Parts: sequence; structure tokens; C-alpha cells
Amino acid sequence: MCAGERARLGELGIGRIFGKGAYGEGDCGGNGRMSQAGGETQSLDGVEPAKAGTNLDKPLNYDKLIKLFTHPDTSTLYDRQVSQLRRVARHNPNGFPLKSLPKIQQLILLALQQLNSGQAQFTKPLTSLITLAGIPFSRDCSNEELTPNGLKSAESMYRALNTVMCEAADINLQVAATAALTEVAKGKSLEKKKAPSEIKVLGVQGGTVKNDQRPKPRDLSQSMLNKSGVVDGCVNILSRLSTVMIDRLDAMVEAGSLGYISDDSSDEEGEGKGVVSPPAPAAVGVPEGSLEGSLDTLSNPSAVVENDDSLAVASLADPEVSPRPLLMALLKLLSELSESATNATLITLTGGDVATVEIMDRLNDDRDETLNLCVEILWNCLEHSSNTLNHSSPAISRAELIKKRRTGNTMYCLSDKVGIMCKTFRNLLQRGFRNKDKETRNEVLILSSLIARNKRSHNFFLSSSFVKVMSVYATVAEVGTDPDGDGEEVSHVDPHNFATVSPADLELKRILWGLLSELSRANADILDVVVESPLIETLLMYLDTDLDGDGIPDDAMYTEPEVDEEEVVDEDGDGVDDKLQVAGVMGATGAQSIISRIPRTQLRVLQSQALMVLLNLAPRAPDKFKALGGPIVVLRFLDWCDDNPLNRELIQGALMLLISVVGLPGLQEELAQMDAIRIMLQRFNDHGSPESLRADAVRIIGRLCSRHEGNQELLRKNLGIMPLVKELEEYCKHRRIICGKPKVSATGKHQAEQQEEEGAGGSMGGSAKETISPLIVAVVDCMWSSCVGNRRSEARLLQCEGQDALLDLLEICPRLMRNQIVGLLADLMLNAKCIPYLTAWRSDRSMVSAVSLLMRLWEEEEVRMKKERVDGVITNLWRPLGPHVAGAPVPKRPIHYFNEFGLLGEDLDGDGIDDGLQTTQVDETMRQGTLVAFKKLENALAAGAKRTGGNLEAKLKKSMSGEDMRGKIGGLIECIGWEQAKENLSAHEKLTLTMVQNHRIFVRAEEWMAVRDSLVCDSTKPILADALLIGSHLEEAFNVATSVSAEQGVLYEEKMQAIENEESNFFGSILLQRDQEIHQLQIKKKASMPKSLAKRKAEKEAKAAMLAKSTIREGDKEGAKPVVEVTVIGDDADADAVEEEVGGGGEEKKE
Repeated sequence: MCAGERARLGELGIGRIFGKGAYGEGDCGGNGRMSQAGGETQSLDGVEPAKAGTNLDKPLNYDKLIKLFTHPDTSTLYDRQVSQLRRVARHNPNGFPLKSLPKIQQLILLALQQLNSGQAQFTKPLTSLITLAGIPFSRDCSNEELTPNGLKSAESMYRALNTVMCEAADINLQVAATAALTEVAKGKSLEKKKAPSEIKVLGVQGGTVKNDQRPKPRDLSQSMLNKSGVVDGCVNILSRLSTVMIDRLDAMVEAGSLGYISDDSSDEEGEGKGVVSPPAPAAVGVPEGSLEGSLDTLSNPSAVVENDDSLAVASLADPEVSPRPLLMALLKLLSELSESATNATLITLTGGDVATVEIMDRLNDDRDETLNLCVEILWNCLEHSSNTLNHSSPAISRAELIKKRRTGNTMYCLSDKVGIMCKTFRNLLQRGFRNKDKETRNEVLILSSLIARNKRSHNFFLSSSFVKVMSVYATVAEVGTDPDGDGEEVSHVDPHNFATVSPADLELKRILWGLLSELSRANADILDVVVESPLIETLLMYLDTDLDGDGIPDDAMYTEPEVDEEEVVDEDGDGVDDKLQVAGVMGATGAQSIISRIPRTQLRVLQSQALMVLLNLAPRAPDKFKALGGPIVVLRFLDWCDDNPLNRELIQGALMLLISVVGLPGLQEELAQMDAIRIMLQRFNDHGSPESLRADAVRIIGRLCSRHEGNQELLRKNLGIMPLVKELEEYCKHRRIICGKPKVSATGKHQAEQQEEEGAGGSMGGSAKETISPLIVAVVDCMWSSCVGNRRSEARLLQCEGQDALLDLLEICPRLMRNQIVGLLADLMLNAKCIPYLTAWRSDRSMVSAVSLLMRLWEEEEVRMKKERVDGVITNLWRPLGPHVAGAPVPKRPIHYFNEFGLLGEDLDGDGIDDGLQTTQVDETMRQGTLVAFKKLENALAAGAKRTGGNLEAKLKKSMSGEDMRGKIGGLIECIGWEQAKENLSAHEKLTLTMVQNHRIFVRAEEWMAVRDSLVCDSTKPILADALLIGSHLEEAFNVATSVSAEQGVLYEEKMQAIENEESNFFGSILLQRDQEIHQLQIKKKASMPKSLAKRKAEKEAKAAMLAKSTIREGDKEGAKPVVEVTVIGDDADADAVEEEVGGGGEEKKE
């Protein structure tokens, strides 16, 4: 450098850049950190260590460094610029300071400009700076990275790294920037000391709060990378990279340099069998040689990629440059970014998922690590899309809905890429013999199962023959290569690749079965393909064996023998014992051989999976399931399973499967011959089993005995009715009284409804939110199916006190069970021998009779339906079963609704009220016309509830809320007899009985009123004959309601009089008790008062006179009994003395 140039630099203040100690190096003054050999600082790979004696605490003057690049006089001093960049890297061996990031990112961008202009010497120092940018930044104070300036500084650095990744002309620099962003995406925290996750705080509910309220480092890093545009840049360059790969690979295919034929379409191959043989099969168990066309050796004559965004990708156009390092770095970055739900959605929106699938399609070697990265990226995106659809809130706009369901939904975007998944799966089956290859193959199937959740993909599963491929490989090991027996075998790959008993191959079976089951459930065409395949037969093979294969129940203490490490032989180096990879004999003869070699724990898992798949397929293909003897196989399997807790899941699945098919024609008798009732009773009587298992067993018994006298007789012979009754009695012991609570007053009605909604028991019955026992519901249903209608079974039920148990259950059961129990009792009353048991029953808890209990149930049903009567008396005479309002006017003739002047708005009956307001149901029906605007909203909400699965308890409540139990109660009381039912009833209960007695007439009136209301709402005027017919029926019901109302009025007065008499007697008893207490207090008070002297003297003289008049005379003889002479003092002074003989039983008295 000449003297003039040095002087000009001195004038600009940049002269110290080239001197020693300008930025701290070589300057040992101060007490800051010093860089020494073997000191505290550590150097990263590719980063020069700091020189010895450097004070690392002294900051650099980054402004002067920036001037070195921007000043016209120094902008071409490339060597010095490189030297200063190296100095910056050496000065920050542990990461850049957070406050200096804006300056450093400017230096990186300036150096990138120099590099892109052709100065290759900037590559190494720039790589060092980028590597340092990937480690956590150093901070001067706590939480500096969470301040606005800290967040802005970090975001600026990430933008600079993104720019380098997209615009760098050197592919190595792109790889370094991508690797640095990958480290940032991992969210490595600066904190090394682990603090407790929670701390105790007084006054806080729960007593503990989260210790660290800051966002997690990984979440914070992912969010900043999203804002910095890293996701967009990564997907953009990956898409262009995939285009380069496709162009180069197509050129190599045309040149014939690849070692295998591209498998682009699979519709026509294999003659519809869905399995394709490799063009050049390799030896069994030996993979094909490394393909010459791998990504490391891809060559293209001279393909130059056009870049609309003007990004520097000239390095990819060089045929000598391999895109593999950059591809791997980009995929690793996308793999980390896809861990975040927000970034995964953005990857899908920008087309990253489609680019990843296309890279999978163009891979030359399916065993390459690139495939694993692609699978991981797609798995993350698919899972996040599934969670978003299932758990996110509804979309508030059409654009958001399209984004959620279409453009941002990975399952929808990849629905037309099923063919690529099928191709990858087949290639892995053909060439993948290692355990790692098998795991990747299973992961590809899992991706396919996630894509299958979108219905748009189902047609592509069919058109790509993926369903046939899966059907073959799910069954070929058990049924062989000729499942149809027509002599035409399907092609298959080496059995060692999929037909062993290794964990990966067993997992393959489970995934294939599950995926085929889900597709069959959603698509009828796929169901036909699956049913035609031998899948059902294969599943039954796994059930047609016990767990030991000896035909006897398993030993509960059975454990698998442990294998010593020395006994494990792994000659092929795939990580799995070669004994587990011995391929079984293909075909039906080798099915049991394959199953017998499966470990027992894994066999239980496969049997459980087979039961779940059959539970889906059997109801949809009942003919084939029955033709294959499926019910018999399942029943035999159920009998083999012992009481081992490990088998409970299998027993539960087998019971559920039998429930779904037990109603098939002719199956009741066939299962009964296999001793099904005894087996089910054995499961039901096992009180150590879960309640759900016992409920399924008794439900099967009910369906076997439904309308089948032979099975009902078998149930009696096996003593099956008594356990059902005992179960009800045991349930009743631990319940409180639900029915018959006192009704609240009208003022407390709203409070009672609120209590009912809150689950507090309601106003007159059990809580509507009370949980129902599935076992008790199944027991009652079994009684109904197996006993009612069969005289002998009914007699056995009465003998076992089953009817009394039902009445006890009716008093304490949850509200939703009442309809079922009342219906059962009503059918039992058709047998006249059951009526005396009903009338003689009294509650052990409240001593109420059966009729009184039914009357209370009627009242509670009216309250539930919000149609209770005011004081028990009908007020709405035209609608006796409808709502009743106190003081509401009664129209004289509802037929006046039909008139020639109009339907509504007139007062033709002269009662001063608009005829159009007489009936609330008409108003309600017409008001529904204004709700059309909300119909779409209701449908959307219903669809949302259906998508989330809904609540089974809520569905049951909704279905039961529309059921009216009053008709069943009326039929039950009618069997008893109206006169007999009135006996021993109170006046209030007789009020309800009048409603029960006329229920049928009132129901017909409601039907005719509904006809009239529909005509009014449709603005239809009937002809005179129809109007008179409707009016006559309504008038008839009106007259009956009037007479019933009058009778109820008399009963109401009697009820009120009885209440008054009871109250007067009650108050009289209270007054009498009060008087008696007052009298006792007076006596005590008088006795406690002191007596006067004169009074005591008079009492003493009276006592002496009494003793003088009362003398005892001795007898003439010894031993004679003494005679007591008693003087009776009364009103007559001349009273005679009376002698009483003392102790003389039977002796004569002496005067």
C-alpha cells in the first residue's frame, strides 16, 4: 500500500483497521476474557480459533468494518476484507452477541455480494460466519432475546441466512446456510441450569404455577424463522432443485444409464393383480447393486434452470456439481420446520409437500437416506393437518375454510399422489431386505393411511391398483399365490422381504389390515375388492387357533423364553435375528406354520387387530363371513380364551364381533348348537371381569333368545334367569330413591329446571346427566327378549322374584331407563298371572304401591315434557295432553279457524280473543318459517358434531327425549283394571288416574288437532265435509276433557279438604301438646313453692286424725292374719268402716 493511499484511509478514520491491536487482537490491556491455547473458548469445525492473548470481551467496531466494504476507495481491497471477516469469526468463537447481530448480518450480505461478483476467496470466511450464526447468540442480560430489539436483531440475522441459502452462487455456501438454519430450528437454549417446572404460590388455585412463563426456545425459533421467510425460501429452492433432478434423471433414462426401469404407471402391470415383479430379480436375501444413477453421480448435458426470482442457482446448472448435499440439507431443514404446526401448514401452502413427493418419485435408490427424510417431512405435515381438522375451531370465512380444507390440507394436496406411494411401497418390497428398509416401507404405508382419511384419495387408491397390492401382500403368506384355486398365480417378491415373523413384518400386517378396513368402510367399490380377496379368510385363520396351539386354555403364568444375546445370529447384518426372518411356507398349508412361529405376545396383538377388522367387514359382508364359518370360529376362539387379564381385550373384541353378526338368519340355532348360551353365561357370571365385557355377553344372550323358543328353553335349563335377577337386586342395593320426590311449587319451577340441568336431581326425578350402567340396560333388554312372551320363562321369572326386582329398579333407576322398564312391565302384564304380583308389590324403601309409583312417573313425565297440569286439573280443553297455562281462555269452537274470510286475525267465537292466537302449536309451526336463514348454520353445527364423534350419552338423551312414556303407563294400568287401580289411592293420585284413563281419547284428539294445524299453516281450506269431520272429533274430545276437568275439580276440592283436615289435626296436636306442657309446668311450679306454718300444722293434724281412726286389731289365734280397718272419708260423715284382709288370697273378709 502506498503512502498516499494510507493517508486517505487515515483521513476516513479507517487506518486502524490495518494496525495491530485495532480491534482487540494483540491488546492485552484490561481484565477481560483472554484467548489462550487450551483456554475456555472452543472452535467449531471450519472456524479458526482465536489467537492467544486476545481480549474477547472487548467489542469490535463493526461500523468501521462496514465502511471497509462500502467506501469506494476500499471496496476493492478483497484480501483485507477477507482478513477482517476472519478476524470477526475468531473474535466470536462462542457465538455472536445479540446486540451486534444487525451489523454482522450487514457484513454477511456485503460479503455475499463480493462472492457472487466472482471473488471466490470470500467463501471460507463467509462460511465461518454463517456457521457461527447457527449457534445460540450470547446475551448481556437475562431475556435479552425476548425484548423487541432482541427479536428484531435475531430476525434480521435469519433473513440474512435465508438470503445466502437462496442467492449464494456457491452450493457449499448454500449448504452451510441451510445447516445453520437447521440448528436454529432445533431451538437450542442458552440455559444450562434446569429450574423446577412449577413453583408453589399462596393464594393461587391449585397451589402451583408454571415457573418459566417464557416461550420454549424451539417454539420461539420456529416462529421467527416463519416470519423471516425461511420456509418460503426453503420450499422455493427445493422445488427448483427437484426440477433439476427430474431433468437430469429423464436424460439418464433416455441414455439408458439407469439400472432399472422407471415404474411410472401401475394400472396395466401385473394383469390387474396389483403386484409387479422387478425387471431383473436379484438373489434371495441379497439387495441389488448400487445403482449407477444415484444422486451423487447424476449428470445432465447442459441443463440451465431458469429462475424467475433471479436467485443464484447457476451452480446447479453445472453438470459436474452434485445437488445431493444441498438436497440433504434442505430436507433436514424442512424436517425440523415441519415439527411446527404453523410451519407445516405453510409448507403445504407453498407446495413443499408436493415437491417432497416428487423427489421420492425420482429417487434411484429407495434405500437412500433421502427417502427417510422425505417420509418424515410428509408424516409431520399430514399429522398436523389431521389435528387441525379434528381439533381446531370452525372456519369463520370462505377463504379460511378453503385454506383449512383444501390448500392448507396436506391430505387433500397429496390425494392424487397415491400412485407414487404405491410405487415406493412396491420398490421397497422388492429390494428392501434390511430391517431399516422394512421400517421405511411401513412408514410409507402409514403415510398412505393418513392420506386415505381424505375421501378424494379413494378413487386414486383404486385406479393405481394400490388396494389390490395391499390385499395380496396382506394375505399371500397365509393363502398362497393362488388364492382362487384357478391355477393362475400372482407374482410376488421374495418372502424374506415381508413374510417373516420379525417385528417389522408383523407390523406390516397390522398396517395393511387397518388401512384396508378403513378404506372398505368409506368406499363401496373398495369394499367389493376387499371382499373378493382372501382377507376375511386370512383373518379367521388367526382366530382359528388358541394361543398355545394345543386346543386347551393357556396357562396364565406362561411367559416367553428369553433369548441370550449369544444365541442371536445376524449374518446378513440387518439388525434382526435370522431365525425370525425364516420365510414361512406360502399357502394355506403353511398358514398354521407361520402363525405357530409368531411370538405369543405378538400373536395376541395380531388377533386383536383381526377382530377389529372383522368387526368392520363382517356386517358389510355377512354372506361371506357366514359362508366361511366366521361365527363358529369366533365362538370357538372365545371358548379357548381363559381368564388371563392379557386375554380380556381379545374377549371383548370377540364379543363385539358376535354382537354384530348374531342376528344373521339361521345363526341363532347354529350358535346354540355350539353351546353359545353356556359360554355367554359363563362370561356374564364372571364378576371379576370388566362391566363392559359382561354387558356384551348378556347382550348376546338376549339376541340369541329373541323370538327363539329353543334358545329360551336352553337359557332356563342353564339357570340363566336367576343371575339376571340377582344382578338387578345387587344394583338396587347401592342406589338411592329417584322416583317420587315431592313436586316443587310453581314459583320454584325455574329453580328446579336449573337444578335439573346442573345434575342435582331435578324437580321430581333423577338427574338427566346421570350416567347409565350399560350392564343394567343389557340385563333388562335380555329379560325382555328371553322371558316376555314365553309362559314358562315368565313363570320362572315370577318364581325368581324378577318382577319385584324390576319394580324396585323402576323406583331407583336413572330417568333414561324408565321407558325401557315400563315397556317391559307392560308386556309382562299381558300374562294375567303377573297382575297379582304387581298389585301386591310394596316398596321396601317407601312402602308405595305399584299404581302409586306409576302415577308419580306419569307426573314426572309431564314435567319433563313441560306439559304439567295446573294443580292437577286440565285447563287446555282442546289439547288435554298439551301445555296448560293457569287462567288461559278456552276457545269455544276451534272449527272457526276455517272460514271464508281468512284463517287468522278474526274473533268469530265472541270471546274477545283473536282466533289465530288460540293454539300455541300453530304459532310455533308458523314461526318456524322465519328460521330458514339459520338452516345452514344448524346443518354446519350438526356436521361438526358428527365429525368430532359426538357424545353417546347426549345422543341417547336426545333419542329418549322424544319418547312419551305415558302411553305405556296407560296400557299397564288398563291391564290391572281401573276400579282396582283406584283402591288405596290419594285424591292427588286419583287426579292423575283420570288422565291415564282417558289417554287414548286425548291422543286421538292431538292427532286431529295436528291435522287442523297443518291445514292452517299451509293456508289450505278444507271442504265442508272434512271440516265437519275434523270438528266432530275435536268436539268429542272437548266434551270428554270437560267432564274430566269437572271430575278433577271435585277431586281437587277433596284433596284440598284432606290437606286442610290434615293441617288442622296437625295444629290441634300441636296445641294439645302445648297445653299439656303448660299443665306440667304448673304442677312443678306448685310443688317447688315453700308452704306456710298454718298449712303445715293443718296437714299434720289431718294426718294424726287419719291414723287415729285407722287402727289394727290382733286376732284371737296365733297365726291369724291381721285385719286392717280402713275408714273411708268422703262426703258422707257416717260412712261405714271397711275391713280389708291383707295377703289373704281366697280368705273370707270380716266386717
